[in-house]
Amino acid sequence: MAVISRRPRRWFFTILAISLIAAACSLVKPVETPVDKEARARTLASQGNHADAARAYAELATEAPADHDNYELLSAEEWVAAGNVAAAKQALAAVSAEARTKSAASLALVAAEIALAENDGVGAIRELDSIPVPTAADLAQNYWYIRGMSSFLTGHPLEGTRAFIERERYLTDANALRASREELFNKIRSAAERGVSLKPPAKSDPVLAGWLQLGPVAVELQRDPMHAPAALENWRRLYPQHPANQSVLALAQSQIAVATEFPDQIALLLPLSGRAEAVGVAVRDGFIAGYLEQQPSARPRLRIYDVAAESVAAAYQAAVQDGAGFVVGPLTKEDVAAIAPLSAGRTPVLALNFLSDSITAPRTFYQFALLPEDEARIVARRLVADGKLKGVAILPAGEWGTRVGAAFADELTQLGGSVLDSGRYDTGRADFSDVIKQTLQIHAVKGEPTTHRGDAAFVFVAGTPSAERLIVSQLKFHYVGDVPVYSTSDSFEPDPSANSDLDGLFFPDMPWMVSADPVTGRIRDAVRDAWPARAARRDRLYAFGFDAYRLVPALRSNSLSGSNQIAGVTGKLRLDDHNRIRRELDWAQMKNGVPVGL
Repeated sequence: MAVISRRPRRWFFTILAISLIAAACSLVKPVETPVDKEARARTLASQGNHADAARAYAELATEAPADHDNYELLSAEEWVAAGNVAAAKQALAAVSAEARTKSAASLALVAAEIALAENDGVGAIRELDSIPVPTAADLAQNYWYIRGMSSFLTGHPLEGTRAFIERERYLTDANALRASREELFNKIRSAAERGVSLKPPAKSDPVLAGWLQLGPVAVELQRDPMHAPAALENWRRLYPQHPANQSVLALAQSQIAVATEFPDQIALLLPLSGRAEAVGVAVRDGFIAGYLEQQPSARPRLRIYDVAAESVAAAYQAAVQDGAGFVVGPLTKEDVAAIAPLSAGRTPVLALNFLSDSITAPRTFYQFALLPEDEARIVARRLVADGKLKGVAILPAGEWGTRVGAAFADELTQLGGSVLDSGRYDTGRADFSDVIKQTLQIHAVKGEPTTHRGDAAFVFVAGTPSAERLIVSQLKFHYVGDVPVYSTSDSFEPDPSANSDLDGLFFPDMPWMVSADPVTGRIRDAVRDAWPARAARRDRLYAFGFDAYRLVPALRSNSLSGSNQIAGVTGKLRLDDHNRIRRELDWAQMKNGVPVGL
């Protein structure tokens, strides 16, 4: 009879026991102490995970009563950085009454950050005025940053510039210092673009005066880089020791080089005869005006082809065979669709219209257009930003009105708003009372005040300038003047004597039409000098041609990729994921027949 050893079985239980103990240990997570949690929150904040950092600080606020208020303030600050203002306010409200006295400075700084995040510059400055400048470097630099940003926001660039200069005393990191100067440069440029006075006070120190006088130079760099080198050199002669020389202007020099690097030869394909001749000629003249801005020695060869005189395909093939390094055009939707399959990505193309969404374009086939649908979407975004989520639309009958109305409603709905009602009007009529009364539910009873629906925060009106003037004036006649009216740029033509009926109207338009900055004014004058017989009603087409020329080097160098953009005379231009140029426009309100920038 065999004897069976028991040893292997004992080893089995020993190994099993060890495995179970190890497994049990692995299931027990180490306890995270408050010190660990605070370190984790700081790490999350430094990595840009501000929402997670805010939650971590909120947990600490509940678990560490002794430091509750400090952690709530830190949570509020991180929520601001995360873009969640509502959560930031909630965290700030949780701070105890006792801490509001003991930690008044920290509380005011966080409250000012919240106000700034809500674009309430006045409120932010009021919070800062309630406390002295902090002595701690990190708090002091934040104090001056908020004051600087708020001052620019409220239209006081002098105070804003002084605040940014003061902030530099507390910035020891070279990267932070460079970023602060770039922020200041951008703010000064934006102020100059809006036409805000940047004249230095008498006896200003050179640093302050130099920053302020960079405003026009900054606009030149963005809007007309062909003339920027001369403006930049003139500024350098005046301020050779200015801190901007070692930071932002070194970057500006490289941007100028990219913005003026053209191919040896450009082909321009446009209809210069036939039914689209007038539009094609206006775009051509604007393109040539941009071309003439460049120094003669640096200009590329330019060859222009009339696509109406031969087929657009033949014109395109001829342009490529003639040695074009870049093709601009054609203009009509049909012609753009015809050359898209021909290009095959060999020679870059900037088409002056959009392909339909069903057509896939080659990688180097770019598209640029002035579409009313895009403007309708811009209006919708502005309304949501202004907190006006619900309203009505009054649109012309026909295909144009349908497209504009659909784009507006789609964008508004996606952003959380809604069109309560939409009325269509006959463009051949002059009395729009019926559509106004129906859309706005106007009730008039003899002897009683006229009433209209109270749930409409806006009226969106689209149409020609003549129709807009009639509709806006008739809205006032029917006592709807208390509801703000928004429109696209089609409502406006530069005729102050005819536009007084549009007073109060809000609308977006290209800088060429509404900007008060001197650079845009000089470009407009240059076009008028070059083409004195131009038709003023086609001004937007001249601007369109001018920017088409400017886009060529930007597209060749891929400098419009990602979040980069250029400040053109048709708007701020960026490239989307479908190789389409998208525009952001300037906002204006009509006052006394003249658009006033907002």
